[in-house]
Amino acid sequence: MTFVNTTLLIALAAVGIPIALHLIARKEPRQVVFPSVRLLTQRFETNRSKVRVRRWWLLALRIAAFAVLALALARPVIAGTLSMTWSTIGILSLAGIALLAMASVAAGKPNQKHLVWALLGAAGFVLVAALGWAGYTLASGTKPQIDDATPVALAIVVDNAPLSAWRSAEETQLNRLRDAAKQLILAATRESRIAVIDRSSAPAAFSLDVTGALSKTDALQALEVVQSLESRVEAAARLLQTSEIPSRQLVVLSGLAESSFSAESPESSMAALLESSDIRVTVWDMGGYVGSNRSVSLPTLSDTSPAPETSIAVAAVLSLGGVDATLGGTDAEVSESGQDNEPSPSATPSGRSLNVTAECVLYPSSPAMPVVRDGEIVRPPAKPVDRLSVTLQPGRDVELQMTLPPLSVGLHHGAIRLIGEDALAIDDASYFSVAVLPPSRLLLIGDQAEEAEEIAWAVSAPAPIDDPSSQYAIERIGYDDLAASRMTDFDGVILLDPPESALGEPELTRYRDRGGSVFVAVGDRLGQGQVAVDGWPLFRRRWRVPDPGTFLEISAVSHPALVTLANTPGGVPFQDFRIHQYWQLASSSRTQVLMRYAGTEHAALVQWASEAIGNDQGSADLTSGTRAGRILVLTTPIPAIAPPSSTWNQLFQSDEYWPAFSLVRDVTRYVTGRSAESWTTQVGAPVSIPIRHQAATGADGNPRRLQWFPPVGATPVPINLPPGNSSEGDLASRIVVGQPKHSGVHWIRGDETGLGFTANLQREKLSTTRLDSDRLERLFGPDQLRQIDSLEEMDWTATDGTQVVSLWSPIMLLALLVFMLEQVLGNRFYRRSAATTSGSAVRRSAA
Repeated sequence: MTFVNTTLLIALAAVGIPIALHLIARKEPRQVVFPSVRLLTQRFETNRSKVRVRRWWLLALRIAAFAVLALALARPVIAGTLSMTWSTIGILSLAGIALLAMASVAAGKPNQKHLVWALLGAAGFVLVAALGWAGYTLASGTKPQIDDATPVALAIVVDNAPLSAWRSAEETQLNRLRDAAKQLILAATRESRIAVIDRSSAPAAFSLDVTGALSKTDALQALEVVQSLESRVEAAARLLQTSEIPSRQLVVLSGLAESSFSAESPESSMAALLESSDIRVTVWDMGGYVGSNRSVSLPTLSDTSPAPETSIAVAAVLSLGGVDATLGGTDAEVSESGQDNEPSPSATPSGRSLNVTAECVLYPSSPAMPVVRDGEIVRPPAKPVDRLSVTLQPGRDVELQMTLPPLSVGLHHGAIRLIGEDALAIDDASYFSVAVLPPSRLLLIGDQAEEAEEIAWAVSAPAPIDDPSSQYAIERIGYDDLAASRMTDFDGVILLDPPESALGEPELTRYRDRGGSVFVAVGDRLGQGQVAVDGWPLFRRRWRVPDPGTFLEISAVSHPALVTLANTPGGVPFQDFRIHQYWQLASSSRTQVLMRYAGTEHAALVQWASEAIGNDQGSADLTSGTRAGRILVLTTPIPAIAPPSSTWNQLFQSDEYWPAFSLVRDVTRYVTGRSAESWTTQVGAPVSIPIRHQAATGADGNPRRLQWFPPVGATPVPINLPPGNSSEGDLASRIVVGQPKHSGVHWIRGDETGLGFTANLQREKLSTTRLDSDRLERLFGPDQLRQIDSLEEMDWTATDGTQVVSLWSPIMLLALLVFMLEQVLGNRFYRRSAATTSGSAVRRSAA
């Protein structure tokens, strides 16, 4: 047992007050013996002995009342593991006092001396045993150091992930988190060290005082860029290790969604850290997410870089989730104007349908916006371009198909958003960016007119070849005309089954060395043996594959030229399109393998880095289309539909050759720079944008500055541009903008109107699936974890994990009992004394 306020034990000196009063009030009465009462002397002596006994018990109760009150003020606490021990000691003490009471009663009766001595002996034995046991326990038992009034090192980990913005009834999860954190902070003393740790990447640190901790709690917001919850718990545990206060407490406030935890995190590392630090974790489970939530998936564009003045289809998937409650209410209805009339964010019961209106909007580009006015950022307003109403049911997704109007050349930003409110607002909108580029100038070189036309059709589709609405302005020539062509007028060049002499053509070499992009599909005309051309990979030999042949496999799934194919749902069935012959390339450090042949280490599609452009994948400028060059080599011919190339592969020889069709289109996009930029990114991912050196410097040659306007905040972020070299002309370079922390349209204001990008939060991070208790125990360790559903269940623990039990309540109850006994015995004694005095006076007057 320990005392929280040991100085208040001085109050034990107050037991002298009833003793002093008892001694002062004790006066020897004058004895006047009347003859008429001499026969009652014996009876008087007997009564006096009884009164004397009552006086001593009254004195003892008064002393005990002061002593017990002093002990209660000192607030003794005991270890939870010793509660049974101290309960037994208390029972023995009460038994000893009861035996003393029985002995005192027996002393007032005649011929009870043996019983009195027996009771006194038993009482003494019991009291001595209780006192000795208590002393031994105090000397050797566990001494907890924490109570609700002692200093404590407290780390509160608040799960303010995106799901903390979930609204249930009229309260958000974030408000519940704030209230719980404040309740824990206010329960600590001013001498405590308190740290409020959220899911951001900010270093874990103790607040200066309780006020600072409360201020940090009030400033908590739902974050979109978060660290894993276990990493923040680890940071809190390491922070507690640095505290000089031996009493440490780690509390996690969370809804325990699976998305809050890292799937790759080793489950044993966290438990090992907590066990080695001897820190226990208390997890307050906020419960499930109550209410209905409509969500729209990330949008999919039919074309990310369409031709000017062409329509673009935008698709998204709507779903209804979070309906795990049985709240009352009616379905939302759609009025004639198309606006949702939703009664409340969580008014849709489980299993009922919901009418939802979605609209597609565009944010017009303006050279005067965004701008800061009166301390607030004024952004371009959204302009609706399409609207659709659908009926949602739980567990049944609905696909939206919307259309963007014909767009001019430039970068355009838009969104699909849902009208109305629900439990979670962050997934009610998804954003996209589309770059409308002028038609790319493409030079297609090949001697087989049929094959050249097939590739031209695949590239230009769905528009016909030479159609003004096509993304490409295609010019087709033969290899005899290669030397007379002006290749610098083209954004990209495709060589179909070139001869060795074509690869060494000076015009092609100059174009490649100046940053031009080339896609080469080699085949039968390259020769029979080893082919070595300066500036190109070494073609070692023609490789023939025995039946049934091999097929293509993607190696670089994240490469811009193959990312669409790599992310195709269900995969790409390249195994259905066999390859019987290809060229084997010599390995080189300047070769990046994008595709291989199945079952081999032989490269099928490579990106070659020439000495002139280095190992740069290139970058595109939005308006001019300038870029660093790219050289891609396919080691088997396409389309291979005319002899002798037709025996090499079957890529274009099937009725449904869409894999090869898509491969040619994606590679052509990459070569011509139409797919070089993805202006739609994820929240938290690093973002870089292309700039021109002329735009990066002013007239005086000093660095210029751009302004980044995030969708949240009232202050733009400055971006300093490095000085450029005027000799480099319009050659594009890249600058790193930063990591967007909020979803929405991020504008970048500078020399180009409409420059910016859009960011979306991954929908996987909004999953409301709950973490099971078994994994929670594996993460934190079953011995280090205590899970509670209410803060009233909170048990403060010592550093060694011992639970603390305060004796304040039982001692105060004992003090009340002693006081009541003192009152009863005192009233009984004084009432009898007054009655005895009145009887004596009557007898004296009668005499």
